[in-house]
Amino acid sequence: MNLKAFLIIFVLVYVSISLPEIFGIGTVIDWVPEAILFQKLKGYVIEGLLNNILGKTVIACIVGIVVSLVISKRRQSK
Repeated sequence: MNLKAFLIIFVLVYVSISLPEIFGIGTVIDWVPEAILFQKLKGYVIEGLLNNILGKTVIACIVGIVVSLVISKRRQSK
Protein backbone atom coordinates (compact mmCIF):
# COMPACT_ATOMS: atom_id res chain seq x y z
CA MET A 1 0.00 0.00 0.00
CA ASN A 2 1.33 3.39 -0.99
CA LEU A 3 1.13 5.82 1.95
CA LYS A 4 1.49 8.93 -0.22
CA ALA A 5 -1.41 7.91 -2.44
CA PHE A 6 -3.50 6.99 0.60
CA LEU A 7 -2.98 10.38 2.24
CA ILE A 8 -3.71 12.33 -0.94
CA ILE A 9 -6.88 10.35 -1.66
CA PHE A 10 -7.97 10.57 2.00
CA VAL A 11 -7.69 14.37 2.01
CA LEU A 12 -9.41 14.75 -1.36
CA VAL A 13 -12.32 12.52 -0.40
CA TYR A 14 -12.72 14.09 3.04
CA VAL A 15 -12.79 17.62 1.63
CA SER A 16 -15.14 16.65 -1.21
CA ILE A 17 -17.56 15.07 1.27
CA SER A 18 -17.36 18.23 3.41
CA LEU A 19 -17.96 20.68 0.55
CA PRO A 20 -21.77 20.83 0.82
CA GLU A 21 -21.53 21.66 4.51
CA ILE A 22 -18.73 24.17 3.92
CA PHE A 23 -20.95 26.02 1.43
CA GLY A 24 -23.75 26.07 4.00
CA ILE A 25 -26.05 23.55 2.33
CA GLY A 26 -28.20 21.93 4.99
CA THR A 27 -26.83 23.95 7.90
CA VAL A 28 -27.96 27.26 9.32
CA ILE A 29 -25.63 29.36 11.43
CA ASP A 30 -27.25 32.37 13.06
CA TRP A 31 -24.74 35.20 12.82
CA VAL A 32 -24.72 38.41 14.84
CA PRO A 33 -24.98 41.51 12.63
CA GLU A 34 -21.43 42.58 13.52
CA ALA A 35 -19.81 39.39 12.21
CA ILE A 36 -17.29 40.15 9.50
CA LEU A 37 -16.85 38.08 6.34
CA PHE A 38 -13.70 36.36 7.66
CA GLN A 39 -15.54 35.23 10.81
CA LYS A 40 -18.39 33.83 8.74
CA LEU A 41 -16.01 32.09 6.33
CA LYS A 42 -14.03 30.61 9.21
CA GLY A 43 -17.23 29.45 10.89
CA TYR A 44 -18.57 27.72 7.77
CA VAL A 45 -15.26 26.01 7.00
CA ILE A 46 -14.68 24.78 10.56
CA GLU A 47 -18.29 23.65 10.92
CA GLY A 48 -18.22 21.92 7.55
CA LEU A 49 -15.01 20.03 8.26
CA LEU A 50 -15.87 19.00 11.82
CA ASN A 51 -19.56 18.11 11.40
CA ASN A 52 -20.00 14.30 11.28
CA ILE A 53 -16.24 13.78 11.45
CA LEU A 54 -16.43 10.06 12.26
CA GLY A 55 -18.53 9.13 9.24
CA LYS A 56 -16.44 11.18 6.86
CA THR A 57 -13.22 9.72 8.26
CA VAL A 58 -14.45 6.14 7.83
CA ILE A 59 -15.57 6.76 4.24
CA ALA A 60 -12.34 8.56 3.35
CA CYS A 61 -10.23 5.76 4.90
CA ILE A 62 -12.07 3.05 2.98
CA VAL A 63 -11.76 4.90 -0.32
CA GLY A 64 -8.11 5.76 0.37
CA ILE A 65 -7.20 2.16 1.13
CA VAL A 66 -9.01 0.79 -1.91
CA VAL A 67 -7.48 3.32 -4.31
CA SER A 68 -3.96 2.95 -2.92
CA LEU A 69 -4.21 -0.85 -3.18
CA VAL A 70 -5.41 -0.58 -6.78
CA ILE A 71 -2.51 1.75 -7.59
CA SER A 72 0.03 -0.60 -5.98
CA LYS A 73 -1.43 -3.63 -7.80
CA ARG A 74 -1.14 -1.78 -11.13
CA ARG A 75 2.51 -0.92 -10.42
CA GLN A 76 3.34 -4.52 -9.53
CA SER A 77 1.77 -5.86 -12.72
CA LYS A 78 3.92 -3.63 -14.97
